[in-house]
Amino acid sequence: MEISLRNPSSAWATAAVVILAAVSILVFRIIRMRKSIKDKDKKHFRGYSTMWIASELPKYKRRLALYILLKIMGFVGLATSLLSSAYLIGRPSFNKKIDAGVKRRDIYLCLDVSYSLYELNADFVENLEDVVRGLEGDRVGISIFNTSTVEYMPLTTDMDFTIDKLEELKEYFVLQKKYMKMRDDNDFNGMTGEQFSAFLDSMTEDEYNEFMDMLDKLDVIDRPVTLDNEIKGSSLIGEGLASCLFNFPSLEDSERTRVIIMVSDNAQSENAPPTIELAEAADMCKDKDVAVFGIFPPKDALRELEAGQNFDNLSTDMRQNIRKTGGEFYVVGSDFDTEDVIKQIQSHEAMQVDEVTVNRLADDPNLAIMLCILGLILFVIAKGAGA
Repeated sequence: MEISLRNPSSAWATAAVVILAAVSILVFRIIRMRKSIKDKDKKHFRGYSTMWIASELPKYKRRLALYILLKIMGFVGLATSLLSSAYLIGRPSFNKKIDAGVKRRDIYLCLDVSYSLYELNADFVENLEDVVRGLEGDRVGISIFNTSTVEYMPLTTDMDFTIDKLEELKEYFVLQKKYMKMRDDNDFNGMTGEQFSAFLDSMTEDEYNEFMDMLDKLDVIDRPVTLDNEIKGSSLIGEGLASCLFNFPSLEDSERTRVIIMVSDNAQSENAPPTIELAEAADMCKDKDVAVFGIFPPKDALRELEAGQNFDNLSTDMRQNIRKTGGEFYVVGSDFDTEDVIKQIQSHEAMQVDEVTVNRLADDPNLAIMLCILGLILFVIAKGAGA
């Protein structure tokens, strides 16, 4: 492995300054020692003869040798530490070959963000975070839908960024839950405009500011996903799945394995016939070889359903359409197993992307840091021993 410096000029300049300083100090000390007791002055130094006698003693010679050794060790230690620091300034590096041609999957999280799921969505995201952490190496994106669909995050291999985006959604779902509790407690739906204004007037300034801040934060996501809500309705499941499907880049390219993890209660509330129903969207996914994994809320979490809708009908319909894509269907509960979801996704063979070898510079400071620390240790020992 060949080591090279990214900033050689900085390293050499620093080394030159260190060497120049060391030589200057050494020359200065030699000159001072020679001038300390000149031969012509020795006769005036009364203790000179005594000192001469002491210098011939074996114990004195041993201590003098140890002193010189410690001085040399301290000097070498300090010089090593400074020169290693100069080497580090130059950023020692080596060429590292990275094979970019590895197996990959493209996975979209398709989340129904309608308010009928507000009690469960935050828990869903907790489970999805566990799933995402098990998908290292795959590309993950996030698509959210209600009346319309928004690509919340494009495909990326950055799992930390994906977790951050899921945390943002979790905060949104918590605010959903808080708003719905206030709505139920105060019967917003039964209020006239004047009554709602009176309700706002009854708040303290802090309560009012907090309430308006909550509405503003909710509006960031609510506004784009409820476009034409009064005309089209809400929770348009088929359109949400189909829109997510076409978020995949180069959909006709068979060199990628594609998966959608869809979270929904399948409780569609349309005001006009949807462009695409769930069954049609599932057929499109099947035709494009995109497996869909469905995650459904438990029975006691479903609420505010339209007439004729119930847990059995909704779950059975979603299960049948999900499974025909080659995916699996899960009902969230205390026994919901995220590891099983990961295993099922990973059972779909990842296609091999064309192999590309990339050369990248990687820092290699370890040896220089060790020498720097060793030099400082030698210097400290020498100084501590009296050099």
